[in-house]
Amino acid sequence: MKKKIFMKKLYFLVLAAIQLLPMCNVAQTANQSQVVSSGGGTSSGGAYSSFAVVGEPFVAYQTSGSAYQSDDGFIYRLSDATILNLTLYIEGLFNGSGLNKAQSTTGDQFPGNIADNINIELHNASNYSNIVFSANNIGLSTAGQATVTIPESSSGSYYVTVKHRNSLETVSTLPVNFSGGTKAYNFTFSPMQAYGNNLKLLATGIYGLYTGDANADGLINTADVNLISASATSFGLGYLTNDLNGDGIVDALDLIVVDNNAANFRMKITP
Repeated sequence: MKKKIFMKKLYFLVLAAIQLLPMCNVAQTANQSQVVSSGGGTSSGGAYSSFAVVGEPFVAYQTSGSAYQSDDGFIYRLSDATILNLTLYIEGLFNGSGLNKAQSTTGDQFPGNIADNINIELHNASNYSNIVFSANNIGLSTAGQATVTIPESSSGSYYVTVKHRNSLETVSTLPVNFSGGTKAYNFTFSPMQAYGNNLKLLATGIYGLYTGDANADGLINTADVNLISASATSFGLGYLTNDLNGDGIVDALDLIVVDNNAANFRMKITP
């Protein structure tokens, strides 16, 4: 009799466990057919585009192997992400054919062929104030090249916005479609590559971002002139926002750049 009661209880316990299995699967992964390690690692094998462990804390931004972990906590295969290659020049750093490397008090601020850092944002095509993706401190090479990986979660069409520490925020003329693969956008060969034609002629057939917005308010005006003038008076040295030409010294050369752009009332132009 006791054996029958025990077996009956065991039967119901097993039955209850089986019924709970689908619920556990749903709670564990965003897609039951996809697998991820409990530590948030990458999967192996299987056709997937994105997956995540529900409840797992986001550990770190990383790009390695065959996966990309984005700030939303999801991991994406690089093959499903979009690689954005940008080409652009910064007025203050432009040397006639490329970009000078920004200097600190001890030499190059950045290693290798990196001239300076920029921030890249994707803005909603119908509501520019809505930023759907951002990547900060992206290296801009002396050849004016920068690359960023856009996760699959940001597939769609977005305005590409470039921000630099002392230049005007500059936006692509039209939204760019991010549907996977590789995209290229070049701001250098025509003013029409920027929204509102907001690029400066640097040399014959070469355009770049206006430099001089030292206080990052979207305007190059007297306020910026005053900031740079004060730094020049106090002999500012190093990797400074007010050092417009990036030579490690705030002086008359920087004042010439900001004066010219302030006199022409240059400002950011966005959708």
